[in-house]
Amino acid sequence: MTNTRDAVERSVLGGLLTFPSVWDDLQLVADYFGDALNRLIFERMQVLRSDGAEPDVVLVNAGLTERGVGRVFECTSEAPMSDVAVVFHAKQLKAMWAKSELELAGRVLADDALKADTDVSGLVAGALQVVDRVSASQVGLQIVYPGEFLPEYVLEMKSKPPFMPTAWKRLNKFIGGWRDAGFYVIAGRPGQGKTIVALQAAFELSKLGKHVLYFSLEMPALQLQHRLLAQALSVDYSAIANDELDFEIMNADSSLVWARDLVASAESSLGNNLGLIGLGRLTPNIVRAYVSAASKVRKVDAVFVDYLGLMHDDVEHKDKISRIGSVSNQLKQFALELSIPVVVAVQLNRDVENRSNGKPQLSDLRDSGSIEQDADVVLMIARKRRDGDSEDGQGSDFALVVAKNRHGETGAARFVAQDGFSRIVELPYAG
Repeated sequence: MTNTRDAVERSVLGGLLTFPSVWDDLQLVADYFGDALNRLIFERMQVLRSDGAEPDVVLVNAGLTERGVGRVFECTSEAPMSDVAVVFHAKQLKAMWAKSELELAGRVLADDALKADTDVSGLVAGALQVVDRVSASQVGLQIVYPGEFLPEYVLEMKSKPPFMPTAWKRLNKFIGGWRDAGFYVIAGRPGQGKTIVALQAAFELSKLGKHVLYFSLEMPALQLQHRLLAQALSVDYSAIANDELDFEIMNADSSLVWARDLVASAESSLGNNLGLIGLGRLTPNIVRAYVSAASKVRKVDAVFVDYLGLMHDDVEHKDKISRIGSVSNQLKQFALELSIPVVVAVQLNRDVENRSNGKPQLSDLRDSGSIEQDADVVLMIARKRRDGDSEDGQGSDFALVVAKNRHGETGAARFVAQDGFSRIVELPYAG
């Protein structure tokens, strides 16, 4: 049975053979491979690349023994299913190598420190060299020179749009859409509709054929399914949740159909592009693990988290503010690393309720100013109670206030809230 590091090494080698285009981005060196045979295979691939050849199974095997040939086939059988997953496993490999290097350096440092004639300055210099080498392995050392990058940039801009549109044309006028590597915040007070906006946005992306993962720390997958059915079928959420579906409803072709039959046949309306994950505990590393697993099937195009304040970190923090700041920064880095939009729901503090105009501000972001700093776009929910609205304040006036936009202008996009259908819709007039 292979150990964890050996399994990761084989996965990375198989990934390099299957997805050779990721080679330059991974910035791997032979030292990262602890197993001698794995290291030999990697070095063989390096030689081929230096000779101008793209390594494949046949070329790599030509320079190996029978045992090495067998290992190459083992590696290809364990290759990840996507280039994104290869990147993830390469990061795991670098982290494993870094830990082993630090552990070894720590033992050597401790032994040398016990020697009476050891020079302290030499110890410090040696320790700093190890730290610098390990630090360099954990970041992408890539420098872009605009003139040289221009041809690649032009090709990329022609091959795909710079963003995926949101569900709402009014909002797209401000932010364009969900951009790759973007970190988006949807902020609001409890009960104002953070989940409605986030889930509707994720669902609409999935209907465009995008593979989306939606993490919820407040609702299990069953309750999210209720909301998706309400959105897709225009059937009241409470009727679905309470199984009160014995009534007729107008179908898309204007015919009458029983609501229960409409729900039972809704598979085509929901599709299979939106993955729902309901968890009681979620950390950045758990998000990474789910994205890696899903990417083995097909590339993940966007991630939604509902909501940030309930997330844990993989390390302990002295207080909630530092924890949320750390998690926010890690999710921002995650968006940059995988070049996908990451959208998180965030709770606003009570100050907005005491403001006469009820308009939210960036200072209302609860628990941490780091969220404002990390975010590329901050969308704040503003709802205004009117005469005749229910006591819980769920009125029809609904606005997404673009309070921060790193890519363009700020402002407010106004909608009509349809809470029963768990969605917001464009206002019927233009402007």
